[in-house]
Amino acid sequence: KHVPLVERPVAPRALESPMRLYDAPGPATYTVISGEGGGGGGGQLLPEQLGGRTRSVSFHCESGRRRWFALPSWAHVAQALALSALLAALVSVALGSRGGRLRSSGTESREGMPFGGIRPTRNSTLGGGQGPSLWCFALMMPLGIERELLAAQLGRGMGIFGCDGYSVFSNGSFPLVAASGEPNSGRRVVTLPIGGSLTVGKGGKWWTAMNTDIFVRVWTAVFLLGRFRQHDWTIKADPDTVFVPSRLKLLMSYEPAGPVYINNCRFGLHGPIEVLSRGAVAAYADNPSACDGIRQTAMDLRPPFDDEDHAFGEDEFLKRCLELALHVRRVDEFDLLLSEKACGHWTDYVSCDQGKVAFHPFKDIASFSECWDNASTSDPAWTAAIANAPSPALAPVLVPAPGDA
Repeated sequence: KHVPLVERPVAPRALESPMRLYDAPGPATYTVISGEGGGGGGGQLLPEQLGGRTRSVSFHCESGRRRWFALPSWAHVAQALALSALLAALVSVALGSRGGRLRSSGTESREGMPFGGIRPTRNSTLGGGQGPSLWCFALMMPLGIERELLAAQLGRGMGIFGCDGYSVFSNGSFPLVAASGEPNSGRRVVTLPIGGSLTVGKGGKWWTAMNTDIFVRVWTAVFLLGRFRQHDWTIKADPDTVFVPSRLKLLMSYEPAGPVYINNCRFGLHGPIEVLSRGAVAAYADNPSACDGIRQTAMDLRPPFDDEDHAFGEDEFLKRCLELALHVRRVDEFDLLLSEKACGHWTDYVSCDQGKVAFHPFKDIASFSECWDNASTSDPAWTAAIANAPSPALAPVLVPAPGDA
């Protein structure tokens, strides 16, 4: 049974005997063999979360500089090795009976799917035993709250700064410095310039920001930087999006292989968090001109105000570019990926104790930090949500309408 990934270092008191605890700056993947008994709370990994029985659980801790792992006694090592051999044999038999197919296209619960740690798929090859590797980026306005939000996230290792790799883009080189007193106090990141203005107007049926041209420049910078090729998944997260990378790692371990992107809203892709496989980004990077017609349509304000096929934002552009021009497949995960005001909540309050990967919008440091803390201590809700969600399936291939390609 899956145990949620932990978003912060595990304190010594959270690990019960029989275990020896070591402070290690190196490995970022840990194995815990739990003993009998229970313990406190606060979202830590405790024996009571494992049902009080001895079993092996892998988890990933990304937040903070101090990293802890636990080593069991030799007797427990022997038990773990024996259990691993048994699991390997069972998985081998299962794969043989299914022709080596690791995932289902039906509606079975993910809880019933084979799961040994984080499963490798063709979209999960670079993270090794730590699961899919994430490269995350954000676009920052140089003035205003976004710079403060990102500096706060840097200080606590939140959001994109909890990914395996990250970058921040802006229209100049601006330093982000973690505040004193934070776990990453003094840590510094300099934004990568994309050039040009970041100022946009609004328009279209939904009176959205006409930001497609800006994000085309951002994606061009992503292609030139090339770091996406070193990771399984690329994530664009807005600065005001509370985003839990460890949950996304688990979710991405279930996704179909190949060039895919993850749809986060039943109304279509929304911009607070955009998740693309390495193959999907490569398809765009290798043929960006394929989307030029869609780009022109996105920035065209001439049609009537209620024409939703013109004058739309970067998220709609990216969706059409990937599906219609590049034939990248869509996977719907809006039950697990994003909780957002503009995607069915319709109020200013978005609850962060739900079983979701990301929450939006939080436009000041206090509300952002509160949401992060609530999300970090709501692991039972996340466990239940991902266990009960249907298996992911590829959406039908879309045929471009005249003028879209």
